[in-house]
Amino acid sequence: MGPWSYGELIARAHPWPVRWLYPPRSGDPPRIVNLFAGPAGWEQGLRILDPRPGAFDVIGVDLSANASATAVAAGHRRIVCDVRSLDPTNPALRHVEGLIVSAPCQVWTPAGSREGHESRNLRLLNEIMSRAVEGSFGHWHDEGECGEGDTCLICTDPHWDGNAGWTGPLLSRAGVREPIAEMTRPDIGLIAETLIWSLTLTAKFDALRWLAMEQSSALPTDVLDALADALELTDWYTSDHETLDAADVGLASHRRRTYFVAGRHDTVSLRTAQPIDPTPARTAAQALGWQKGVRVNTRGNRATPGGNEWSADETATAITGRSRSWYWAGDPQRRITTGEASLLVGMPAGHPWDGSDTARFRQIGDVVAPTEAARVLGPLLGRPWREAVRDYLEDLYGPRSQARAASANPRLVSRRAAAASTAPVLPGLDALGPPAEPPPPAPDIRRPQRSR
Repeated sequence: MGPWSYGELIARAHPWPVRWLYPPRSGDPPRIVNLFAGPAGWEQGLRILDPRPGAFDVIGVDLSANASATAVAAGHRRIVCDVRSLDPTNPALRHVEGLIVSAPCQVWTPAGSREGHESRNLRLLNEIMSRAVEGSFGHWHDEGECGEGDTCLICTDPHWDGNAGWTGPLLSRAGVREPIAEMTRPDIGLIAETLIWSLTLTAKFDALRWLAMEQSSALPTDVLDALADALELTDWYTSDHETLDAADVGLASHRRRTYFVAGRHDTVSLRTAQPIDPTPARTAAQALGWQKGVRVNTRGNRATPGGNEWSADETATAITGRSRSWYWAGDPQRRITTGEASLLVGMPAGHPWDGSDTARFRQIGDVVAPTEAARVLGPLLGRPWREAVRDYLEDLYGPRSQARAASANPRLVSRRAAAASTAPVLPGLDALGPPAEPPPPAPDIRRPQRSR
């Protein structure tokens, strides 16, 4: 049938890079897909594990233009679109080894709507999880003919050898996601993309080796159990979940998140993400170079059960998008800068947060702490993380970084100024640039067989 032309290769891989159609060569970095990738917390964690350029071949997908612009400005790659608009059976994904998923968590958190906890929504989400198996592997068909007679597509297949096995997909992905229409909020169903993508990649290509998911610490255990059950049913070897606090490894703020990991062929455990020895608590004042005695006001004069201040002589409370309004209790004009908030969540002081003041702090509040990304991904990738994380934090909270953070005062950006600004060009569905030169033809790439 002849070789593929370069134009056909671009169309076939779109919107992923053409080179991903070809098998990796010896020594090539592992290929990783990062869904709901945000402003690059996971990628910063990978840089902690191995700071060499190109050590990991990661492409992130995110719908937020601001978060994607931030990631691109920091040197990472983004496809800017809704995750659900992409096809996980794209042939460019056949050699992907790792999958990272961080679906939005506001539907689970006490600070959000918590609608994900409603029994009706949980029931519908569990139905989507079951459908995800049907839409990827199908049903397990035992040896011998079943009781469905002439209606069974397996028994009536003239090429069936009589052996047991999976039927193959019985639902479209639209059919898998159909129960989302009955949920009180459609974004509750986004967490199911963890299963939809991991099972589809496994059933189609079986190259995926590991999965890592980050979510709110308020995520119900029933959801985690449903993920684990579906993966076990489809022959994933192990899975594990744990709620981790980034302060336990030296971050200067508390950041409790639930992490779920799974190994296709290997044993995985989040016990390996725990420090061997207790790490001394790092205070916000130590991290930011502040004098002792500073108290930070978080809610103005409003009295709340949890109080409206925290002491910088302790590890900071969790940083959120609302941190943009925090200020020193003794000096209301001294607000937390974007650089300081960045350091408190483990990101570099000069990380190029894009957008308005509100957009930047929202990204900081949502970002996966890179120290957490490193200790979760390190064991999955066979990379030591403890010393790397310790050295990273020592440098992050050094005098030069503190000085840069203090000078990074947030300035509100007018709509006119924001519209006139020059943001990085984002690689979206229509513009993930091809390589400079066409790669050589690969003998294992074939035109797809025409479906019957």
